[in-house]
Amino acid sequence: MMAISRICRWLVPLKQLPGLLCALLLIRSACADVVVTQGADFSADVFPGDGRVVMDLLGKIWVVPASGGQARMMTDDLLPAHQPRWSPDGSKILYQARSLDTASLWLLDVESSAASRIGNESFFVQHASWHPDGERIVFSSQRGDTGLDIWETDLPTGLSWRISSHPGDEMEPVWSNNGRHLAYIRKNDDQYMLVLRRHGQAEVDLLVSDQPLSSPSWRPDGSLLTILRQDGETWSLNMVILSDPPLLRQFVAGEDFFTSPVSWRNRQQMLYTADGFIKTRDFGDLRSKRLPFRATVKEPETRPKTIIARRELEIIDPPADRLVIRGARLFDGIWNRYRNHMDVLIDGGRIAAVEARRDWQDATVLDLGNVTILPGFIDTWSAMPAGPVQQAGPRMLAYGVTTIVTDDPTHDGNLWEGERSPGPRVLAAGDIGTARQEAGERPYFFVKVAAGQADDRATREAVQNWQARGVPVLAENWNTGLGIGADLLTGAGSLSGSPVGGQYQDLQVAVRRNPVTLISGLADAATPGMSSLLGSRQARELGQRALPGRRFSSVPGLAAVASSIVLGSKPNGLPPGLALHAELRALAAAGLRGDQVLRATGSNAAMILGLDNQIGRITPGAMADLVLVNGDPLGNAADTLSIVAVVRNGRFFSLVGLLERAQATTGVE
Repeated sequence: MMAISRICRWLVPLKQLPGLLCALLLIRSACADVVVTQGADFSADVFPGDGRVVMDLLGKIWVVPASGGQARMMTDDLLPAHQPRWSPDGSKILYQARSLDTASLWLLDVESSAASRIGNESFFVQHASWHPDGERIVFSSQRGDTGLDIWETDLPTGLSWRISSHPGDEMEPVWSNNGRHLAYIRKNDDQYMLVLRRHGQAEVDLLVSDQPLSSPSWRPDGSLLTILRQDGETWSLNMVILSDPPLLRQFVAGEDFFTSPVSWRNRQQMLYTADGFIKTRDFGDLRSKRLPFRATVKEPETRPKTIIARRELEIIDPPADRLVIRGARLFDGIWNRYRNHMDVLIDGGRIAAVEARRDWQDATVLDLGNVTILPGFIDTWSAMPAGPVQQAGPRMLAYGVTTIVTDDPTHDGNLWEGERSPGPRVLAAGDIGTARQEAGERPYFFVKVAAGQADDRATREAVQNWQARGVPVLAENWNTGLGIGADLLTGAGSLSGSPVGGQYQDLQVAVRRNPVTLISGLADAATPGMSSLLGSRQARELGQRALPGRRFSSVPGLAAVASSIVLGSKPNGLPPGLALHAELRALAAAGLRGDQVLRATGSNAAMILGLDNQIGRITPGAMADLVLVNGDPLGNAADTLSIVAVVRNGRFFSLVGLLERAQATTGVE
């Protein structure tokens, strides 16, 4: 970790006692600030008129002088701001702000620092750039069933129109400097294309690649486009010369490029972000130079790591008989591989033993053949299912969900306990503004800070009070969450990071004293395997066939932080149960190994709830919550949905029986 420049120093020599008190007071106030000189996966744009640079850093918009130096913070909103772009006259900055379930576009007036939202639609909007006339913007958005399309908005009138509609996604549009030609990235299936639409001519594919393409940018004279191209795990900067035929040349390689377009000061001088820095480069040079910046931010308050209170779960109405579940493979949530030919003995609703296959004289043995035994799935942040409770509980169990945590104030903690009305265990979460924990009440397993709640003294004190009681705090918005010292952050894909997993100073400053756990919230319409999920037996028979909304343009890479991710499905908007399996697929697509995916909905989730060794693992003394599946879920996350049966608190339910209950007009006994 690089050294952090603190604005904290003795302003007078210690021997000058008359000035000592003054120095101490100055230190106390100054030590709250840290100077950040590096960023992770940030974006920068240069204004050609005077060379000022606008950048996004730690969710804020900053302006850096042309020669570098002290950056001026332009936004201090609760929503993280990304991808700033100067207007052609330099009077405004266009940027994207992300909330839990959408991304919107905003305009910032540079002189007054006033920000205003563009439109009020709830669509996913990103990759915005200006038309050279300064009155129109172009961006990508999903507003139908054709994926991401290119849209344009006239700012004076607010009117918008679609200018592309192809199968797959069209992203990252950018106009040429004369406003006559448009370039963008198109992705269809696993193929990427750099597309050029010349004025009055048909579109042409300048470049077709099996590897991801990103961040097109026009050279001011229109002679070429620069583009980032992924090569394995790294990116390189390439140029497509607009000759006939077009020529592709690699321009810069061997740097940790951030997926942001090159910005041009003029036809000879470019600017881009890589290796944690803003870099400048003359077109004919072989080396880049750094443009140094200093961004002064508040240092996160020092606090000890929250010691999560240990919870003890009760079993209500346990089954009387002893039961042995026998399968070909067992993933216990402890080892990172299977244990073969194991028996799980269940007694009184708990796991009494996990042993190699043997004869049992005093228990009923259910030999399920070539199945894999998994711990019951935990959804650490779930919506409550709709519909009658007699159907909703079996519907979630049919997906293997045996425990959920919800902030729905209408839930009943004993809703699905016992044999007559099966369903998952329901644990409570509270809102930090209204949550009160009185003696004898059901405990909160975390309290939530909503995206719009103020980062003020009262909120910080409430956070610290709950943490002192062993209750972790969840922030819906990571920008606010890092500031108040939250333990859990939602939306693993929204936290900035290097494309190759590099750790730079901005995130080190943000989290170095406050380790956080990320709640996934990754799945959307483009998650790999979504079509097969919606075609599963459970989804078909339960009528759950609608795609979720679009929230990301590409799958984030999260392998580097896999150990600190737990599964939470509420952000993706799908029905509970189905939503959990969408998250499992999204985590696998983000680079997690099979055992890491299962731990995210198993032992890792149990740990942050204070329920370690009670749920999320198959071990003696734990609750008898099991999911029995066909296939190899360590090798293929989709096999977690090939469910044969579910065990909840020691009671065995076949998938067929659960689906019958879920579709019945009244509870089936």
